[in-house]
Amino acid sequence: MITGSKKRSKAMIKIFIKLLIFLFLSTGCMFYSIKGSLPVHIQSIALSPVINESAEFSVSDILNSELNELMISQNILDILPSDKADSYLEIIIVSVTDKPYTVTLSNELGMEEVEEWKLSIKTNIKWHDMTRDEILFSKQMVGWGSYKPGVDISTDNIDNDGDSLIDSDDSDEVGSPRESALNISVRRLTEDIVNEITNTW
Repeated sequence: MITGSKKRSKAMIKIFIKLLIFLFLSTGCMFYSIKGSLPVHIQSIALSPVINESAEFSVSDILNSELNELMISQNILDILPSDKADSYLEIIIVSVTDKPYTVTLSNELGMEEVEEWKLSIKTNIKWHDMTRDEILFSKQMVGWGSYKPGVDISTDNIDNDGDSLIDSDDSDEVGSPRESALNISVRRLTEDIVNEITNTW
């Protein structure tokens, strides 16, 4: 009987240990999925003021604000001054352009007419590792939004931000056409930047 009890005790201990290992690995995986594959020595980031080389004077302020808000809400890295951070992000806005996106033939004029415009913000992004003095990534990124001239985007019957939702079904689609397209472009760009940071390494 004593031998049987010892065997049962050993078996229970083995099961308990296996459970502990399983829980530990599961917790590690959950943490990893939240943090992505960030370099382990990078705990903080400095967000340099956006450099604007375009003629759209307000876009740098909008991008600065949107990026700070998203980084804080996602809680990916501590945001610190450049002299204390492990890394810093450099953003240069190269251009802001409006180009025809949908062209139709006007019955009245008998000529082509731009029905929908696409606003694009082209940027150069660099993420610097201050600890190892290297560049974690360097790439060109573009954010865009579409609009119909003279029509509030909440009633223009188009998908302005490429999320397959239109007008009243999309909470982002509200406001004057070009200004709203600019804000949509900035939002999409900031989301892409943050995704790039979390998927680096």
